[in-house]
Amino acid sequence: MSGIGKRTYLREVNPYLICPLCRGYLIDATTVVECLHSFCRSCILKHLNTEAHCPSCKHVLNKAKPNIKADKALQDIVYKLVPGLYHKEMRRRREFYKKHPEHADLATPEQRGEDVSGRLIFAPEDAVSLSLEYLPPGADPLAILLSTNDDTNHSNVSNNQSNNSNNASNNNNSNSIGNHGTNGTSNRRYLQCPALVTIAHLKKFLALKYSVDMTRYTIEICHRRAPLPEHWTLMDVAYIYAWKRVNCRSFQYYK
Repeated sequence: MSGIGKRTYLREVNPYLICPLCRGYLIDATTVVECLHSFCRSCILKHLNTEAHCPSCKHVLNKAKPNIKADKALQDIVYKLVPGLYHKEMRRRREFYKKHPEHADLATPEQRGEDVSGRLIFAPEDAVSLSLEYLPPGADPLAILLSTNDDTNHSNVSNNQSNNSNNASNNNNSNSIGNHGTNGTSNRRYLQCPALVTIAHLKKFLALKYSVDMTRYTIEICHRRAPLPEHWTLMDVAYIYAWKRVNCRSFQYYK
């Protein structure tokens, strides 16, 4: 599975993420309804002050009431594909309104840089809590997920770690160091990794920890019963499976 799929680089999709007017990444993406060309909202409005056509295809537009609309789906794609862009833009807006508080009342919370949109946007340095559990031959990953009550129990583990560092440290030590356990969870390891850690990094961690000869064995890491490609980052997995930040996520591995 690790060899399936090709890693897509940002430079390959840049033409679809960049505003033709300012040549920067789209901010407040706005699309012309008739021709579906997209621009930064500020860029297209400034253009329409002097011109009456689409900058890309020259389609005639009504200057007084142009048929344009905010493209939130496209903007979410831009924010997710360009690491750090969303948080940088929100910080820039907060700094602007801090210097110009007289304009703050006229702006929406998102325009002021307040993160109230509910967007699931990860920064490269964000920490992701996860667990790795060995999947015995013939075992069903779904049965393990259901038996461990993944969402509830792992959320509690994550909360306990943040609220009581000493207890969390003791729990992690007992889970990580013990070779055998009476509760059947002794082979589960809890980790907190940067969002840009790849599945390949996790495989290397497991190989080093358990002295696995990678010339003889292949380690596969699964999430929700699906083997994950090596080049995927935890951020990729989070977006694909629509993670929420509150829970510790469960992975299984086998060789």
